[in-house]
Amino acid sequence: MALADPTRVSIVHDIAVAGPSAVGKIADRVASTTTRVSPHLRVLKDAGILEDRREGKSRVYSFVPGIFTSSQRTDDLGTLHFGGWRISIGRTAGR
Repeated sequence: MALADPTRVSIVHDIAVAGPSAVGKIADRVASTTTRVSPHLRVLKDAGILEDRREGKSRVYSFVPGIFTSSQRTDDLGTLHFGGWRISIGRTAGR
């Protein structure tokens, strides 16, 4: 499964918090390299979780619209729901 790998969960978490991002930015934030992150992005894209678009020389990755629903729990933690998975994304900004 696409979300069974800790690096891919970190990437999903990163995009959930930071929003659509270029490969280099994602790699920096998950403390990796573009060479290591790119295959994980491909798996997430092939699984229908992420999509990409070209911006200049970069590829920007974002969630496929509607793939996740977000919710607000009483403990003020944001959570992404995907099938039976719940991914905590930490405190939500501005709330």
